[in-house]
Formats: sequence, structure tokens, C-alpha cells
Amino acid sequence: MMSAFDLGLTHSHKYSPISMNRPGAHIHMLPVELLQQIFLLVVNDVPDCPGIFSYGDTTISINISSPPLVFTRVCRFWRVVAYSTTAVWSRMQISLPGRAEPLTPFLPSFLQSWLARSGDQPLTLRILSGELPVGNTRRCMRQSCHEPSQADSQLLGILLSESKRWGTVALVSSDEWNCNFDTPQLRSLQCCWPELSSFNAPNLTHLHITYRWSLTMRFRHIPTCDNVRHLWVQNASARVIRSAFLMFPRMESIKVDSIISDIGHPHNSTTHSCLESITFPIPADPFQQREVLKIFSELCLPVLRKLTFVADPEESEVICIVAALEIASCDVQVVDFQTTIPFNEVDVDVVEPLFSVVREVTVHGQMLRRPVRH
Repeated sequence: MMSAFDLGLTHSHKYSPISMNRPGAHIHMLPVELLQQIFLLVVNDVPDCPGIFSYGDTTISINISSPPLVFTRVCRFWRVVAYSTTAVWSRMQISLPGRAEPLTPFLPSFLQSWLARSGDQPLTLRILSGELPVGNTRRCMRQSCHEPSQADSQLLGILLSESKRWGTVALVSSDEWNCNFDTPQLRSLQCCWPELSSFNAPNLTHLHITYRWSLTMRFRHIPTCDNVRHLWVQNASARVIRSAFLMFPRMESIKVDSIISDIGHPHNSTTHSCLESITFPIPADPFQQREVLKIFSELCLPVLRKLTFVADPEESEVICIVAALEIASCDVQVVDFQTTIPFNEVDVDVVEPLFSVVREVTVHGQMLRRPVRH
């Protein structure tokens, strides 16, 4: 396949379809480097990465209506520039159909071509499963080993052949795959707890855990956890969060979207020497607020400096935070509220007890002044 380098492209004017003897659209006179940057800005602005395939009720086709493929349909010059810009092909969303029948050869071949155009760029992948409706296609009956269907195996095999280039990966799946992922360049990963153990990712620093979680799940340390600095968990109990302190020894920040109750009990007397920032919600239900206290009980966080709470600065929430900090060993400097209450409507008298355990209280980063008592 021809590239911009094969054609000797150094200036867009040389291969512009607009004659230099007559006026034309300025878009055709852009330098190659500028056009490449425009392509990159457009591709990076696509939510969840550009999708390779389009799905009908029973069909799969190439998605030609979105970038970067749409760039190749404007004119020959744009096509040459797009094909030679490896970075625009390094981001992709692949939807696995989940059907039992194998795919026609064209679709796997097209995925291979897309990957080839990305050169040696680190890959950003978003992998979804079960895209075709169950009622319109014959699905593979999964056994306990969760073997992928024939169609899924074809696409996964191609993606796995490039796993050493995976840089950022999101697995958005309703199934568990019986796969092992060797990903030495992987820096950012979104997956479920069960899938984490399938990854050999020694350089992983950002981890987002989503979906499947059970009260009986057991957690164990694996080498992939060693260098994780930033953990984001969709939902977790005190037991899960305390287990995370042990699983991720170099974790610097943890964010939890939802705290849920658990029949289990956290580890006692836990110390984490790297954690600097925590972001939690405070449940409105007093019973669930006990989970927050279980998180901080006998917890030693010597470098923790900031707590961010997704909660309204109301009396019950403030009481819960004060109680949590009083039973933990830490030196928190700032408590920040992420709340829908406008800053000028926050009752400073309600949050005043927090000043007994921290130096600053802020709302979306804006500092509240401690009330002066005469």
C-alpha cells in the first residue's frame, strides 16, 4: 500500500486536487503536517474511540461514516495523508458479535489492515462483546470456561497478536474470556475484577475496575498490581477497599463511585505508606455510613493529605467524616466536597466540626472560612 513517504509527500500543494492556476478551497492548501494534526484532533475527540464495525439487526459491516475512514473518502490527497498518519489508526473500538458462526474473511482482514496502518504506535482499544441482538443470531452456548465464539475468536486472535503494543485498554464485556493478555506496554486498563488476573502488565499505572463483583469474592495480590498508582472502582465495600490497600502497595490515589454494604470484615490494622488522595461518596443512609467507618478503622495512612467526598455537606455526613478521621491514623490537610449545593448556600456552621480534624474545608476546591466565635 502506498504511503505518503512512497509518494514523496512533503507539501500538500504538490498533491492537492486544486490547480494552482485557479482559486480553490483553502482546505486543499493546508500543509500535510497541519492536516495530520486536524485528523488527530478529530479522532481523539471521538467518544470511546472510533468504531471499526457497524451492526444491523443481523449484519456486520465496515463503519465508513466516522473517522478515520471518513477522511479517506473526501479526496485522493486526504486518503494518502490519512493512510500515512499512523497515530489516527492507533485508537479503535472493536465490537465482538458473540455469534457462533465464523465471520466472512473480509472483516478480519480489514481489522488486520487497520492495525497495520497504525505502524508501531501504542494502541488504545475499547473492546465490547455481544453486539448482535440475541434474538437475531445464533449465539455460542458458553460453558463454565467461557470460551469465545468462533466469530469473537477470529477478532480476538488478531488483537492478541498485537498485545505487546496495547497501551490503553477498556474491556466492556458481558462475558468472561478464557484468555491471557501479555501486555508489557499497557499503562491504563478498564476491566472487571476477574479479568485482572489474566493480564501480565508490569507497567500498569491506571486501573479502572467495573461491573461484576460479588460478596464472596476473594482478592489476591498479583504482579500486575505492583506498579498501579491510581485505582478507580465502580462499587466496593469496606472489605474490598481495605483489600485494595494490600493488593496495590504503590497506590497513590483511590476513587470509589459507590460504597455498598458487605457481610465480610476488613483486615485489621492496615498501613499504606503511598496513598495521598481518596475520593469516596458518603451514603445518606446511616446504616451504610458504617461501611465508611469500617474503611478507616485502625487504618494508618502516613502521607494521606486530601479527602474528597461526593456528598452534600450536611450534618450526618459531617459527623461520619469526623468519626472516620478520629479512628484513623493520618494527617489529612484538606476535605473537599463535590456537591450540587452552590458554594454560597453551604452552611458553614454545619461543617465547622471538620476544622477540629483538618486544616481546610473546600467545596469544589473553593475554601470555606471557619466561623469566628466571639
